[in-house]
Amino acid sequence: MPTTRLLPALATLLVVLHARADKAPPAPPYAPPPPEAVTGYSSSVFPCKIERDGRTTVTCKDQLLESRTLRELAILRNTIYARYGWDGFRKPWLRDHFRAQPWFRPNPAFSYKLVSDVDKKNAHFIAAYEQSLTSFGLERRAWEVQARHGKTWSDAPKWKVKGGRVVQSCRRPAGAVEPAADDYDGETISAQCQMESVPWYKPDPAYSDARLTAEDRIELGLISRAMGGFGVDGQAVEAAGAESLARLLKVDELRQLSLRDLRLLRNTIYARHGRRFKSAILQEHFDGMSWYQQNPDYADKLLTRNEERNVALIRSVENEFGGPLTDDDWLTEPATDGA
Repeated sequence: MPTTRLLPALATLLVVLHARADKAPPAPPYAPPPPEAVTGYSSSVFPCKIERDGRTTVTCKDQLLESRTLRELAILRNTIYARYGWDGFRKPWLRDHFRAQPWFRPNPAFSYKLVSDVDKKNAHFIAAYEQSLTSFGLERRAWEVQARHGKTWSDAPKWKVKGGRVVQSCRRPAGAVEPAADDYDGETISAQCQMESVPWYKPDPAYSDARLTAEDRIELGLISRAMGGFGVDGQAVEAAGAESLARLLKVDELRQLSLRDLRLLRNTIYARHGRRFKSAILQEHFDGMSWYQQNPDYADKLLTRNEERNVALIRSVENEFGGPLTDDDWLTEPATDGA
């Protein structure tokens, strides 16, 4: 066929193919994988109950939630949203976890409206349980992470024995006259004594943090922030004290946190100076922290220059991801949080 006749024919063919492409059937709506295919997912409401008598408590049949680590609770809660195709997880370890699941498939059209009432109730149970943890319960979780690798602590009470000697022991030694008053007040909680009461504990004087697994470090990061400190999951083990918030935080660190994390972190800076909160959820959380003490003379001017900058930086990242959570959002844990 001459070239002059071939070109119009090709043009006509392209028009026809384009028209057929325009009439291609739309992609089928996203269908969540069947419940039995999703590890850790429950299609029925958890056998749990929430009680509020002074503090919120969540109790479940067979310790369904109580027996899990914070890392396991985060996976359990976010499995609900991942089943509907949510793929906006900002925490790298959480994102990697779900993308490695054979049942997981991203849903570009994800909407929180897809989540069933049963799923919302279960997400609420998990969030309420996490919210109910106090500093002692969280601290014990951190001790257990390290104790499984043999860590020892030098915080056992000291006892005066006959002859004026001082003996350090979790149990009252034979012949002990009294606790050494300068070292033990009878109420101090000892990590060493707590762990010595656990059947599986085997102390190892050669312990070092290098023994911690990647999962251990994620757990300690979660515990640190829940207790009022700062730590990025999976990185260096940091203390859960005020000193971890004294330095200037970094945007790339904060972008790895959920809106729930960010709201708690921002208000922890105020709480460290004794601020009282209008939010019932925040107030209950900080009331459960041993370091928190209300200051009737609180004012924002008590914040240091670094703390002021950290508050502004955290809020800017919150705004970047849609704005701070409300109390209602905090416990329903909207999937757009990327928790």
